[in-house]
Amino acid sequence: MRTPCRALVVAGAFICLSGCAVGPDYEPPAVAVPKVFGTASLTPAVPAAPIKPDYVRWWQVLHDPQLNALIERAVVSNPDIEIALTRVQEARSQQIVVAGAMLPTVGGSGTVAAGSGTDLTKGRVAQSIRAGDTTTGVRSVWQMAGFDAGWELDLFGKYRRQLEATVDDTEAQMELRNAVLITVIADVARNYLDIRGLQSQLEIAKSDVATAQRTVDLLQTRFDRGLSNELDLTLAKRQLATEEARLPELNAAISAAQSRLAVLLGTYAEDVARAIQSPGKLPRVPERLRAGVPVDLLRRRPDIRAAERQLAAATARIGVATADLFPSVALTAGLGEQGVTRQGAVIPVYPNPIWSFGPAAYWPLLDFGRLDALVNIEDMRAHEALVSYKKTIIAAVEEVDQAIKQYRLDLQRHRALIAALDASHRAVNLATERYERGVTDFLNVLDAQRQDYALEEQTAIAAEVVVLRYVAFFKALGGGWELYDVLPPIPPAQPAVVAAARRLTNGWR
Repeated sequence: MRTPCRALVVAGAFICLSGCAVGPDYEPPAVAVPKVFGTASLTPAVPAAPIKPDYVRWWQVLHDPQLNALIERAVVSNPDIEIALTRVQEARSQQIVVAGAMLPTVGGSGTVAAGSGTDLTKGRVAQSIRAGDTTTGVRSVWQMAGFDAGWELDLFGKYRRQLEATVDDTEAQMELRNAVLITVIADVARNYLDIRGLQSQLEIAKSDVATAQRTVDLLQTRFDRGLSNELDLTLAKRQLATEEARLPELNAAISAAQSRLAVLLGTYAEDVARAIQSPGKLPRVPERLRAGVPVDLLRRRPDIRAAERQLAAATARIGVATADLFPSVALTAGLGEQGVTRQGAVIPVYPNPIWSFGPAAYWPLLDFGRLDALVNIEDMRAHEALVSYKKTIIAAVEEVDQAIKQYRLDLQRHRALIAALDASHRAVNLATERYERGVTDFLNVLDAQRQDYALEEQTAIAAEVVVLRYVAFFKALGGGWELYDVLPPIPPAQPAVVAAARRLTNGWR
């Protein structure tokens, strides 16, 4: 009885020592960011404050029910979102795999053999069962079966660091999924608004074609009466054909935007075309945008949050690699029975209980620096993740800063074009009146109309650009994913025997 007691004492001592985890403990880095957008004054920032709700449902500020419906539909059916969610579920399931490696394992094995040897079962069952065999006074061991168990003690925190890294990886995948959500929502809004903008341009182009057609009809009548020359009529027909040439181009652009929107919705272009067949106006956008402060990006933008979690996972993996430098200790046990034929006997003896229990240790004493180099590699990867985290923050701040500037400038441009278009309409009316009174020739009328058509097109495009800048601004802020952060449950993990029976009876599901 002294041997089992000694083994239990040693095992208990090892378990008590399982309390430390080597490697650095992770702390979120304090990164300097501008105090406000558009300045170079820096301040240390660590995410802590709650997220403001202003940036959550930014697309609803546009008051377009159809846009809201398309976004909700895309969140449900977009393939990229589904792929990203599947990766999250995979990462969550990987936590179960890593956690299971920290716990004891139990298996069963057995063998029956016949032959002329003294030990016919060697190598056919688990080593912990073989360690308990009894050969004293035995002529041959012909049968052996039982259960074996093993538990590698986490003395230096290798598996705890692995689990820590896996949890961080899962959180990073969740943030990457949120980033995909933001991208899809913004792309749906952008393509939908592009369609509305193109439809507005198409309506303007049709109106211009109708105006040009009326001019041709007027000049044709005047030419038939001898009141106008053939050159004026030819120039008017040229202008009409030029305006008509815009219609197929705009229809093609609308069709392309519908196809892009269909891919985002996980459907086909015909379905989208039916949904938004009727032309609609571009929504009104606010004159001023509230960007908040750059530090808000650290707790709101998923790409920054994902980079921070990847840094945490890389830091934990330094501990995993460091733990390999130290001894690994495991407890093994075996319990079973063996069938033997004793010396001088003819009838086999069955059963004959056997057991084994005790610790096992391994320490790589001479590896020529391989394990230490692996620690250095993980340390370099963590440094790379830190630099990537800082780079992501800088890029995010600059993206928001540029989005604000571009929005303001495009808004100013749109206002200027509206004023220019009003003056252009007045110029067309004045030129037409002067032509009808015979004060000026038709070239002045044609030139005024041509510039008016161009300004109408530029103004419509500028109006669409302003709305698209609005979308780009809120995409840069990184809000909107908070509405969809509830994850479905992962499939339950069952013991191998139960899972095998379940998958066998349920068609391998």
